[in-house]
Amino acid sequence: MNTFLSILSLIIIAVGAIYIRQILFFIKGLSRLSPGNNIHLHTVAVIVAARNEERHIEQCVRSLLQQDYPREKYTIVVVDDQSTDQTATSVEQLSKENANVHLLRLLERPTDVSPKIYALSEGIRISASDLVFTTDADCVVSPKWLSSMVKHFDEGVGVVSGVALFLEDQSIPRLLYEFQSIDFFSQTACGAGAIGMNAVNNCNGSNMAFRRAAFTEVGGYSSIARINSGSDSLLAQKIVSSTHWQMRFAYEPETHVLTTALSNWGELLQQRMRWAGQTTNYRPSTVIFLVASFFFYLLLFLFTPVSLLYFSLLPIPVIMLAIKFIIDYWIIARFERLTGDLVRMKYFFFSELLHFPVILIAVFGSFFGNFEWKGRTMEREISQHA
Repeated sequence: MNTFLSILSLIIIAVGAIYIRQILFFIKGLSRLSPGNNIHLHTVAVIVAARNEERHIEQCVRSLLQQDYPREKYTIVVVDDQSTDQTATSVEQLSKENANVHLLRLLERPTDVSPKIYALSEGIRISASDLVFTTDADCVVSPKWLSSMVKHFDEGVGVVSGVALFLEDQSIPRLLYEFQSIDFFSQTACGAGAIGMNAVNNCNGSNMAFRRAAFTEVGGYSSIARINSGSDSLLAQKIVSSTHWQMRFAYEPETHVLTTALSNWGELLQQRMRWAGQTTNYRPSTVIFLVASFFFYLLLFLFTPVSLLYFSLLPIPVIMLAIKFIIDYWIIARFERLTGDLVRMKYFFFSELLHFPVILIAVFGSFFGNFEWKGRTMEREISQHA
């Protein structure tokens, strides 16, 4: 038993070292981010894929209509993805009031294409612009969102990603809200740091923009059409890895997007399962980091209580946990200084501890089960025979 635990200790140290090295890599990348200098006013199409979003869609579209960007330079395309509520009716009324708003209703879709990807693809297809912006139907953007994001499209830049924060909502249990805020903020920090090091891993489609030319050059979503999650990150990786286009991260407060936090723990786990399902399609170096991180979490979760019975081994999980907490705190604090955002760090320790079971449940659930999304039960990837 002692030999087995000793070997397990060495594995924890090895995967922990990979995790620590990668977070330091991201922290270094944050220091390399810079503001945009582009002054050209590109034409823009904002694509919003919406399914059963009658509670949020009007607020989202109205925030997009309040931009300081020249009205003749941008259009808003809302793609109604077979909603069963009044989403389409709300958008139709807005389109009658504003020529910039266009509604596309999808009454059916191919069974061999992800619903979200099909909705985005159709919205992009019927629009015409230099740049394509995406955000979610439950998001609200600042009046300077378009103009500030466009500044990052310097010559040679094909993709830009930004920060998404949660709207304050007192109806959501406080611990659930704060966990989501810290966890999502830390994920965004890692994604931003990777972009700073020219090693794109993840980004969020609720605050993303790309050149139509870059999108066309990689064949749009064709290579990832069957994947039910991660179209944003996978598209960005595809553009950067297979073309000459670069990616930038927009961190200025004016580029931030506010989104809606999930209201219960069940929804959170379903979301994390959906996110975990996309990771096998990431670039190899990112997959190695994610696999190492998973085993780091899993082994610490299992080994820490066992080590209480073998006190000679106890320092290993204690030291590794301490280093993890310190380095995780460091990247969040560094990202806060960069973006000007403040998350409530008094919930940091709680968030760190809860991250272990959430990650483990999400990964196991994603690879051995299905997830729920917008009233649909979905697998990680649509079968070739669908």
